Amino acid sequence: MNIIYTRLLELGILHDYFQDGKAKDLHLAPTQETLSLFKSGRMLWREIPGGIVVLYRSEKDLITPEVQLSAPLDFYFYLYSSNSSQFFNITDLSKGSRKYQKGDLLAFKNNPSNASQNANSPEKISLDFWDGGRPKVFTQKVKLEPIPSKVILQVKNPAGQKISSGPDQNGNPKPLDLEIIPDDQGEISFEINLPGQNQGNYSFTLRNAANTQDLWKKEYFLAEDSLGSLALGVVKLSYLPAPAHLYGSREYYALDFKRKSTKWTFFIVSQNQKVDLSSANLSILDKGNPPGSPYSVYNFQRVGASPNADIKINNSDTVVFKSQVPIPFFESPKLNLELRRTPGNRVLFTHLPNPSRSHIPKVAPGEEISEIYVFI
Repeated sequence: MNIIYTRLLELGILHDYFQDGKAKDLHLAPTQETLSLFKSGRMLWREIPGGIVVLYRSEKDLITPEVQLSAPLDFYFYLYSSNSSQFFNITDLSKGSRKYQKGDLLAFKNNPSNASQNANSPEKISLDFWDGGRPKVFTQKVKLEPIPSKVILQVKNPAGQKISSGPDQNGNPKPLDLEIIPDDQGEISFEINLPGQNQGNYSFTLRNAANTQDLWKKEYFLAEDSLGSLALGVVKLSYLPAPAHLYGSREYYALDFKRKSTKWTFFIVSQNQKVDLSSANLSILDKGNPPGSPYSVYNFQRVGASPNADIKINNSDTVVFKSQVPIPFFESPKLNLELRRTPGNRVLFTHLPNPSRSHIPKVAPGEEISEIYVFI
């Protein structure tokens, strides 16, 4: 008896920081509930270079499944990193005006109507955010200013339907619009008890007593397993009754990460006092890029006087230069940034160093800055 498996989908991870466009040090793994779903549908998953593949056990026609799952259904995968510090430093984690904050969960949801059957053009799943992960039973405490006399709690499941937050002391479902009165300290406390619900992204909203305005809202990923506490994010692949494409042609999806850009700021430090920064007239010149380089040519402007009147490094005179535009991070270094000294047009550095990928960029009003220290 031959056992035949047919590929259902491939999920890749792209990142334009890397020369080949494929992310490194990122891994995907199904959640515990998705593993149970795979088992019931006689499915397997395997890691492949740059992502994962999901297969189902099929008949000899390579299309008909031995055990057919019915849509709608959702597959969930955790996203992990073996080098999370570098990932956060080189990756633009923003959607519109919202930027990643500690505690956020990176969220990715496909659009079933955009499913791609072209390996060279996968459906690219863009970044979103959830407010974190929680078990299916947890207690939430909230303080609001000003303190309301009463609030209404609403819970919605991944389909956007209002559901009860759990049973009351008699085992009956609590109201869909649950009234809560703050305690003497103004703290609002409520319990979420949803062990019988499916995993997924649930929203939790506190509204005013008139039920006309949101006062507080969070979207959490709820799951039974504890592996999610180590995950950077969650990928949700949904299959609907229409368009019906759970089985048949293989489908291709890809997470599409974008590199971060920062303004490079050089601190040139006269450590041994051998260079008189008041007369040396230092400058940074971008001499261009070798063929195939992903970088542009950048201008650097001196910040303040030479030496800078407000900045000293190790009590040494320092001159500061900043790029006029953000420079993107790439796997290959930016070359041909010269540190020059006049008079004499002397080149002190042929290739100034790039920012470290392991150092967190600094956030200034309206921009992110990468600092590079050069001692002369």
